[in-house]
Amino acid sequence: MPKKLKVVVKSLYSHEIRKDVSLGDLKSLRLEDAWPFIRDEIEIEIGSSQLVCIPHITEAYLYKITSLFVHNDKETNGKMFTPLGELIKNIDKEKTNVDYVKWLEEADFQDADFKFPHESVKITLQDESIKNKVRVIMVNFSRHTIPKNKELVNNIYLDVENNKDLKGKKSVYMITNVLIAKTIEFRVTRGTSSRIFHLGNSSPLVFGLEEFLIGDDGKLIAKEPVAIKSKLLHWKKVDPSDHLYIPTKDEATANV
Repeated sequence: MPKKLKVVVKSLYSHEIRKDVSLGDLKSLRLEDAWPFIRDEIEIEIGSSQLVCIPHITEAYLYKITSLFVHNDKETNGKMFTPLGELIKNIDKEKTNVDYVKWLEEADFQDADFKFPHESVKITLQDESIKNKVRVIMVNFSRHTIPKNKELVNNIYLDVENNKDLKGKKSVYMITNVLIAKTIEFRVTRGTSSRIFHLGNSSPLVFGLEEFLIGDDGKLIAKEPVAIKSKLLHWKKVDPSDHLYIPTKDEATANV
């Protein structure tokens, strides 16, 4: 069933979207089953064309600022990327600029000048014909980013000797921009049953990537922007630790 209705309500405090869509494929009240329905809307409303919504809210810990991913040579358990954790856990502290080691250890990435246009964003997807509904309320946004006065290239050395996932890699992907909501309320309704999830602890919601080229000694020697478009990059969840997944050419062509 195509989208029939979209209602937008704006104020200085809140931004609210309500859409009449088909939710016949909503199979349960579980968060993992409902999240895929809301991802695109979150991306549209708070990510724009620059930031991509995380594949699943329970995977938020993989998408913190400075988190690293390496591309696998071949698909492993449905995965084309392996997460390495945050940058501080992957550097060679002896070679890395001492001021940068201290900065990473302090983990002060919050953009103090950032102001989101609204205090809260509420998105509701509803299917009145079968009384199914998915709703998310996100409150108090902040942004974590790599400050403009921090140049990782030529100052950061990765520990390529002791990290097996980095051995032989010519580049690494790093999350350099993350939009975070302090609190998130998620409600799933199927017919007469509903369930509410209260998600706090400043969860990452949308993120941006850059690719850093690695020298033979582990030094970051250059960087390239990475533009991820959800319609072209598919996400595949096999288990709770899953992350980025790139489809084969045949799959991508079939889903464009």
